Order: sequence, then C-alpha cells, then structure tokens
Amino acid sequence: MPRPPRLWQYNFSNYNEKARWALDYKRIAHVRRTVAPVEPRAMAFSLRGTLPVLDLGGERIADSSGIIDALERLHPEPALYPGDPAERERALALQRDFDDEVGHAMRRALFWELRDDREYMAEFITVGRPALQRALMKLTFPLGWLYVSRRYTFAEPEAERAWGTLEDALDRIERERGSGEFLVGDSFSVADLTAASLLWPLAWPDELQYELPRPPGIPRLERLQEHPAAAWIGEIWARHRPPSCELPR
Repeated sequence: MPRPPRLWQYNFSNYNEKARWALDYKRIAHVRRTVAPVEPRAMAFSLRGTLPVLDLGGERIADSSGIIDALERLHPEPALYPGDPAERERALALQRDFDDEVGHAMRRALFWELRDDREYMAEFITVGRPALQRALMKLTFPLGWLYVSRRYTFAEPEAERAWGTLEDALDRIERERGSGEFLVGDSFSVADLTAASLLWPLAWPDELQYELPRPPGIPRLERLQEHPAAAWIGEIWARHRPPSCELPR
C-alpha cells in the first residue's frame, strides 16, 4: 500500500494553510508533521527553502504553489484551476501576485508589530506543541528573531510598506470580484484559496484548524479588518474551507 502524502508544516503559517486547504479541498487523506522554527528539522528545511513541503508519490515538493500544481495534476477533481484557458491564466497570475507580495506582507506587518511580545509570539509559533517547546521558544526568541528578521526582512521600513501592500491587496480583491463571489469566473479557484489563506489574519475565521491565539490590539490590523474585502475573506472560509483530511497518528 502506498504511503499517504506527508505534509511538513508550520501550523501557524499562512503559506502552510494554503497547502492544507488544497489537500482538504480535494479530500486527500494525508499525514501532517508539524515542526517549530527552533527544531533541527525545521532548520534543515530552511537550508533548502522553507515550509510547506509535501512528500507525494516518492517526490518531495516545496512551496505552496508547487504543491497545488502537483495536486492538480494527480488529483484533478475538484479542480482549483479554471477550465477556461483565459480564466486559468488570470487565476494563476493572481496566485503569483499574492504569493510574491501579499503573503509576505501579512507576515512582515504582524510579526514586526508583535516582536516585543515574547509571551504571545512563543504561544503563537508553538501552538499545539508541547509546553516545554513553548518555554524554549520564549527563552530563545531573541536569537530566533535575529535569524528570521534577516531571512524575511523584518525591519521597520519594510513593515511600514507591508501595511500599504495589505490595503492595496484588499482593494484589489474588491476590484477583481466586482459584485460576484469569486475573483475569477463563477466558481471557487486557486485565486480565491490563495487570497483567503494568505490573508486569514484579517478575518480570523472560526474555521481555523488550530487554536491560534488572537493578538493583542493592533489598531492598524483592526482598521484593515473593517475593509469589505476582509468580510469576503471570512465568507470564503465559511463557504469553501472544508474539514481537515489529516489522518490520525
């Protein structure tokens, strides 16, 4: 019997949620292996890229978009790529734009705002992990922050620009969907999945599969949460985020 797909993940990450959503949407039973940034395995993955990584049919696939592309080839139904060539091209272009800019801006803006709240950051990053790991994360967070701030460009000028990127992304969602439900065509696609998964903190939906702690008050986040597109994100989660297909251990 072939091994089920194995997803290596951070359970707090928006890009990792994108891969989980695709697996669950296609009803693909899979194993999840959650790591935390302080673990040696996570550091080993970081030398070759970052998470999520999916072991699928003897192949190791990195990057959420690469994972979705492989799933579309091997498990084409239900489809995340539109059947119409023009709509497919548009959906993939939206995915690239949100991947390249918006997902990173979401992470950069929030992590910069919360960088001094060691207690919250330790709880957020190690949610679902043993208490000992949370204590270790809290203790070593300054060193961890030094590493990730260099790797992902967490600094004040970039964080300031990130807030503008997020607002532009919400405005773009409203333009792209117009009066419709979806960003492309008349059905759920990779474009909707990408926008809703990468921007989930703007809606903090009930459908989150992990009990991630809400951050303390961040006025700029709260202002963006009042944008009409933030309500759309919550609606996409409510209507199109299926239950987990994670296999029990």
